[in-house]
Amino acid sequence: MSKGIAIFGATGGLGEAVARRIGARVPVTLGYASNADKARQIAEDVKASGGSAEIAKVEMQHSESVKRFIDGAASRWGGLDGIASVTGPWVPLGPITEAREEDFKRIYEIDVFGSFNILKHGSLAMKATGGGAIVLTLTTAMLRTLDLDGLSGGPKAAVAALLKQVAREMGPHNIRCNGIAPGVIDAGLVRELLDKLTGPAKHVFDTCVGNTPLGRMGQAEEIASVFDFLLSPGATYVNGQILGVDGGHSA
Repeated sequence: MSKGIAIFGATGGLGEAVARRIGARVPVTLGYASNADKARQIAEDVKASGGSAEIAKVEMQHSESVKRFIDGAASRWGGLDGIASVTGPWVPLGPITEAREEDFKRIYEIDVFGSFNILKHGSLAMKATGGGAIVLTLTTAMLRTLDLDGLSGGPKAAVAALLKQVAREMGPHNIRCNGIAPGVIDAGLVRELLDKLTGPAKHVFDTCVGNTPLGRMGQAEEIASVFDFLLSPGATYVNGQILGVDGGHSA
């Protein structure tokens, strides 16, 4: 019998797609930072389709909040088979030498320390119940450097190093850790702001899509399906990997 899966960032553009996809086959706890109404609606939709879902507030940069969220989900579902982090802070684009110190600190606190919290508390929770899988969201910008996107690629590279470290340390306990590095995805802020992009943001978008062999943006469902695979019994020998889901941008 399946245990549950805890999803961080379940109300974002990608997070919602992941929540709906995974919620169709296993019980899910949907984590949100501020949008409780949207989390509640997604959970109701999952339940209306025959699944099991609950919601809980979590702030990934705060260790105790992450521990409470994970422990609560594990208690609710009789343990966790997996954890998905579909999260990422807003990142200003521009030369790294012109980045503001406060932005640098904010992004590293959410991305790096937040991922550390998830890896630490998630691994310990699953170790106690026989193992499981953790999948984090990275970025194509750490696989192929993007001009003006250093505040995204740099922190995510640090997250990838943490992920691989945990994959090696926790593998003997049947815990797998992998990362997904999306390209430009037509969801969330990208979809909302696409027609308004100017300056550095438009340059990064045009460069990334222009260097993508498939010649288009990805769809949220194309990311969700990879999360679903990596968290499924079909991926039990996949560990410590960073999978670019970017239309070939990183090739």
